Formats: sequence, structure tokens, C-alpha cells
Amino acid sequence: MSQERRQYQRIPLEASLSFQELSFHKGDIPATSSYKDVSGGGLLLDSPRAYPLGALLKLELRVPGWGRYQNHFGPVHDADVRPLVALGMVVRVEQMDTGGYELGIKFQNVYPDDLEALVKFLEASAPPPSV
Repeated sequence: MSQERRQYQRIPLEASLSFQELSFHKGDIPATSSYKDVSGGGLLLDSPRAYPLGALLKLELRVPGWGRYQNHFGPVHDADVRPLVALGMVVRVEQMDTGGYELGIKFQNVYPDDLEALVKFLEASAPPPSV
């Protein structure tokens, strides 16, 4: 029997994001892709290339529907447009049959209010537990 090590439940949610490796050399332009699932601790994303384990990525996630869980002023629909910005570390790299890669990303730094809003959104979106 396997022991679940994740602190947060992963929710299947496919949406777009842009990401870029944090490095001292110039040249990397941000990649645009999609993620397949997300939790309060990280996400699984599609990447056109592999990144080394431990690489740090600046992430800008589009999270449709999370606006109503944010602390903000103004209309909720404006909050949905704002991406969640986070720093993530590559913790898993898997080559796919299609030639691309799946990257397991662990959040390293997320603005606390944004993380709280994301967790509330995911808890509200989670499928009911199976009995």
C-alpha cells in the first residue's frame, strides 16, 4: 500500500500558463503551455523541453474561477484575469511519447494571499470523496 506524501489534494484542471527558467544567462524566452493538474503545493505541466531537477521556474498561471476567492477590490471578473505568479522547482521530469515533457513542479514561493485563494478555490472545486 503506497503512502500519500502530498500535503494538498491535486485537482484535475487544464489551463494555460507561461513559465521561464530563472538563470544568470540571457536568452530564455518564456514558454507558453498548459498544466494538467494543480494543488496548493504544485502542479504538473507540459513543456516543450526538459529542465534539470532543481531548476527554478517563474510561473504565471491562469486559474479560471479563482477570482471570487481572492482578497481584492473591484469586480470579481477582473480578479480572474490576473494570473497567479509563483516560483516553482522542477521535482520530476518525464519524456512523453509525443516528444514533449511533463514537469512536476513544487511551489517554492507564492504570495500568501494568492496561495490562500488558490487553496480555497481548489477545495471548492474538488470532487466529493468516494466512499
